[in-house]
Amino acid sequence: MSRTVKGIIAGVAVLVLLGGSLLALKLTEPKPDTSSSVSDEDTGITLYTEDYNNISSIAVTNENGGYTIVRTKKAEPKSEAETTAAAESTETDGSAAASENSSTFTVSELGNVKLDDSLIGTLPTNAASLQATKLIEENVSDLSKYGLEKPKAEVKITFDGDNARELTLLVGDDTPAGDVYVCIKGENIVYSVSSSIVKVYTYEKEYFVSLVCIDKPEDKDFPIIDSVVIDRPDLEYDIIMKYNPLSGGDNESGGTSASHIMTSPVNAYLNVSDSVKYTHGMFGLKASSVLSLSPSDEELEFAGINKPLCTVTTTLENGKVYNLKIGIKYGADDGSQTGYTGYIEGIDALWLFNAESIPWVSMKPEDVMSSMVFGQYIYDVSSMTVVTDNETLAFVNSGDSEENYSVTLNGEQFDTERYKKFFQALIKAPAEEVCISDEGIGKRLAAFIITKNNGTPDETIEFYEATDRKVIIKKDSIVSFKCRSSFLTKALLPNIANIKGTGDFITNW
Repeated sequence: MSRTVKGIIAGVAVLVLLGGSLLALKLTEPKPDTSSSVSDEDTGITLYTEDYNNISSIAVTNENGGYTIVRTKKAEPKSEAETTAAAESTETDGSAAASENSSTFTVSELGNVKLDDSLIGTLPTNAASLQATKLIEENVSDLSKYGLEKPKAEVKITFDGDNARELTLLVGDDTPAGDVYVCIKGENIVYSVSSSIVKVYTYEKEYFVSLVCIDKPEDKDFPIIDSVVIDRPDLEYDIIMKYNPLSGGDNESGGTSASHIMTSPVNAYLNVSDSVKYTHGMFGLKASSVLSLSPSDEELEFAGINKPLCTVTTTLENGKVYNLKIGIKYGADDGSQTGYTGYIEGIDALWLFNAESIPWVSMKPEDVMSSMVFGQYIYDVSSMTVVTDNETLAFVNSGDSEENYSVTLNGEQFDTERYKKFFQALIKAPAEEVCISDEGIGKRLAAFIITKNNGTPDETIEFYEATDRKVIIKKDSIVSFKCRSSFLTKALLPNIANIKGTGDFITNW
C-alpha cells in the first residue's frame, strides 16, 4: 500500500478515536511550484553547466521510493539558423528559445500513465545546469549537520555526448532562509539552492502524473453526451439528465440553450449556465493529487470506493461510458480544504478531488433546473386548451413566424398580439422546487393541455391547491414541482380571467 494511502488510513483511525471528521493533512497541502527555472538574477554560483539535450537519465532515490527520468528522444543537432535564433532570444530576455526539436523525457516507473508535460519538461531543464544561491561551507567534515550524511534525496544525472559523465547530487535539509542544502557527492562543498529547483527530488513518482483525468475536447470536437446519471445513497432517487436532440444541436460545453433535460426525479428543463458543469463536467475533470497508481483492493476499500458516496455515470452517444466513484470525504472540521477520494473505471489510479471539481456529490435537482414550467416556443405550439373551474378556452394556432401566425379561440378568430402577451406571462410560471409527493394535494385550480408541432410530446400542465401557501404542479399527471400560491392568486388566474379583456397581463406578483 502506498505511503499516501497509508496516511489516509492512519488519519481515519485517529479521527475515529477522536470522534472527528476525516482529515489527512498531507493531502491538503498545495502542490509546490517547480514550474520555472532560476533566472540569472536569482543565482550567484554555478555548480555545473551541461546541455539539456545530453541528459540521458536522472535517477532519483528518496524515502518515497524515488523515480527515474529517462530520455525518450534526443534532439537533432540545431542548424546554424536555430543556433542564431536561440542566441538572440537569450540576449533579448535571458531565456533559451523553445524548439520543436527539443529532447523528450518520461518517468520509466510510470509506464503508459499520462504525465504532466510541464513538470516532465521542467525537471531536466533545471537539472542540466545548477546554480546556488550561496556557498555555505567548503571542505565539510560533518555533512550530517546539513542533512547530507543521510540525504533526503540522491540524484544521479547521466550525460552523454562529447562531455559524457555522471554526477550525483545530494539533497539535504532546508536552510533557515527557505532554500535547501545541496552538495555534489564526493566534493564535500555545501551550497544552498532554491527549493523550487531541488525539492522535486524528494517527491514520489506520482507527482509527475497529469492531474487531468479526462481530457476536454475543443467544442467543435465534443462528443454527444447521451446521459448523465448521479446515484447517491443519501437520495431517494437517481438524478438523470438526458441529451435533447431538439435542443438545436448545442452539445458544446457552453451555448445559448441547454443540450440536456432532466428525466429523474422529474421531467424538467435545465438552466443553460448552471447545468453545464454537471452534464459536461466529466471532460476536463482535474484531481488535486494522485494517491496511488494501480491501487490494490485494500486501498480502494479504505478509500471508500467499494461503497461510494456518489457514482457518476456519463454515457456517450457512441456507447463509451465513464464511471466515476467518489469515496470518503476528507477535510478540516471548519469546512476548509474539503475534498474526496475518487476512482474512474478504466483509469487505474486513486485520486483526490477538491469538492469544487466534483459538484455531483452535493448537487440537488434545483441546482440545475430551469425555473420554467412551460418551455415551449410559441410557434411550436399548435393548440392550447386552458381549463379552470369557470371556463374552458381552446386556442388553435397556425403559422410558424410573425408574418403568418394566427390564433382562434373557441373556433373564432382571436387577437394574435393579445394571445402572445398572455403566452409571455404564462411562461413565467415558476418551478421553484422539486416535489415528488402528492401529500397535502387539494383540488385542481387550472390546467393547460398543449399539443406541439415540433415532434416533441404533447404536455398537460396542472396546478393544484397545497398546504404551506404552496401550489403543486403536475406534468403529464405526475407530481413534479411546487411554487408559491401567490403566483396563481395574483397572476395566473387573473390573467386567464383577463384573456378576453383589454387590460395588461400581470407578470410580477
